[in-house]
Amino acid sequence: MRILLDPLPGEGGGAPAPSSPSGPSNNPTPLPAPPPAATTVLQGTKSERELQLEEENKKLLADKKRVEVHAAELEDENHRLKTPPADPDPAVEQTEEDGTWRVFDV
Repeated sequence: MRILLDPLPGEGGGAPAPSSPSGPSNNPTPLPAPPPAATTVLQGTKSERELQLEEENKKLLADKKRVEVHAAELEDENHRLKTPPADPDPAVEQTEEDGTWRVFDV
């Protein structure tokens, strides 16, 4: 048998049409009872060990963040200490006579 695929279905070619809709059958088989692990997963209950591990994980993450923040603060302080102070603005000078500031336009 030779099937010709035609761009216009229904004119002697194309894909064969399904003989019956693929819906649920009239006689469904009963589903087996789910295993206990599936019930636990669906309910979301956690064991004592899981709760303990989550608490330890939170503590470790908080400690890690604290260490990283402290390291960043030390790097900032190191940069501040190694950077030479900026030169005073040459356009602003203080007169020796009266101790007032005098601004020169450059």
